[in-house]
Amino acid sequence: MDYRSIILTSGVLTLLAIATLVAEFFRNRPSGIDAATLSSCRSRINAWWLLFGSLVCSLLLGTAFTTLFFGIVAFWALREYVTITPTRLADHKMLVGVFFVLTPLQFLLVGVDSKWFANTFRYDPYFFYSAMIPSLALLVLPACVALSDDTKYFLERIAKLQVGLLICVYSLSFVPALLTISLPERVVTANASTDVSDLPAADLGHVVISPFEQSVSALPSSQDDVADSHDVHDGEAQNSDDQKNVKSPSKHPRNPTSNVTLLFIFVLLTQISDFSQYSWSLIFSKHKIAPHVNSNRTYEGLILGILTTMLFAIALWKFTPFDAWEKAAFAGIVISCMGFAGNITVSAIKRDQGVDDYGELIEGHNGVLDRIDSLCFAAPVFFHYVRFFC
Repeated sequence: MDYRSIILTSGVLTLLAIATLVAEFFRNRPSGIDAATLSSCRSRINAWWLLFGSLVCSLLLGTAFTTLFFGIVAFWALREYVTITPTRLADHKMLVGVFFVLTPLQFLLVGVDSKWFANTFRYDPYFFYSAMIPSLALLVLPACVALSDDTKYFLERIAKLQVGLLICVYSLSFVPALLTISLPERVVTANASTDVSDLPAADLGHVVISPFEQSVSALPSSQDDVADSHDVHDGEAQNSDDQKNVKSPSKHPRNPTSNVTLLFIFVLLTQISDFSQYSWSLIFSKHKIAPHVNSNRTYEGLILGILTTMLFAIALWKFTPFDAWEKAAFAGIVISCMGFAGNITVSAIKRDQGVDDYGELIEGHNGVLDRIDSLCFAAPVFFHYVRFFC
């Protein structure tokens, strides 16, 4: 962990400690706050302790342990999902393959050393873990279910398997994949007044050219070259006054951040989005978005939650690899919108199956899938946003 990650984790854990003390203070004293609301807040704080505590421990142990941690979470979430979706005896062999073959393989491809994999197989592992499930598994699953010779509820059965695999395994695997994405280094923009010795060495594949070698290579190698260079300088001298007035194009310097900081910021912004949308919806509870799916979410809560997440993203901009605060702001909007999509989708699945929650993650709280629904939907979109815009 670098110092930026230490600052973020220390700040979050300190805020959680303060929130725990405040919740306990109001718990033991009459405050006029609804008891159900206080109970929900305490449950969320306990879930955050478990989430961020486990995340910090895994990040301290490295990429492999972080990938293993999210692999276990995905396995647990998929198990909760399958328990509420009725399956037939003919599907059990397929479920074994999904749980013990596809899920471990997906996270193994995410956590494998990319340099070793590229040298061995001549391909980046990204091309495998980003395409294996949507391009192969989701097409092979229906054929395998058909081979079971059981056609009853065939379409419903394969749809449930595909959705569970896509949400719980594929989408969540892009959270630890943030540790493997290549982040740009700090950009140094040269101008007319920049000295050559101040510039970093230029990396050309495996050959690194130092500033001294660049300056030496620019020197003329013969008397003919010297004469040609004098002619060029004479021509350039005529426009010297004009060149002084022309400024080279400026570029925002990228913030030197690490993959650990990027992952932690993503999880933090996702939880901020989830909590802010929930809180604003409690304050402004008039216009429900989908009362039969989730009675707590309102249009006002959604809009204010998106704005809140965007402001936090701007405040954390210096900790991100984005070269402009506008990109960080849009990342906050993306996370908030996709987090809402995950929350409303998982709620609809629960209502369709006639259950309130997927399980008991900790005492007094919901199952693990209820806590990671926003992470699952936001992770692949945020991953590719960083990949293409940084």
